[in-house]
Amino acid sequence: MNDQAVLANINSFNHSTNAYAETNSGYLFPSRKMFFIQIDYINTRGGRVVLRSLQAPETDWKSAKNAVESALQLEKDVNKSLLNLHKISDGQGDPQMCDFIESTYLGEQVEAIKKLSDMVTQLNRVGEGLGVYLWDQQLYRDGTGAGSRAI
Repeated sequence: MNDQAVLANINSFNHSTNAYAETNSGYLFPSRKMFFIQIDYINTRGGRVVLRSLQAPETDWKSAKNAVESALQLEKDVNKSLLNLHKISDGQGDPQMCDFIESTYLGEQVEAIKKLSDMVTQLNRVGEGLGVYLWDQQLYRDGTGAGSRAI
């Protein structure tokens, strides 16, 4: 669980860096919230949180598509880690941990992966240049693009 908390922190750091490149909002990303939920859960169960240093995330993407693909891969890595943690918890006979993972994370991970996959598909369709600009404007109008607080 500690490794999962660290991964959530890395995910949050990466998303924050990505968003900062787009906008200067002080929005607390869902992955950051999940990091604190995991810390609380570890403490509640009598565990000890051991954080490790974070590697600086990529900050210079070649394109919008590259940035979204990077975010998608990170979400897939988080999902894989959660599934592995669930498998370990199940093998150790810890139904509370399994329920915590299922109810708190897995549904949101699937939604995030789907949303980012759809974005990659859209970016493939619109191409570079004006297409990316129009795509970003659409995201902004929908409340999920750069400059919005609903990412």
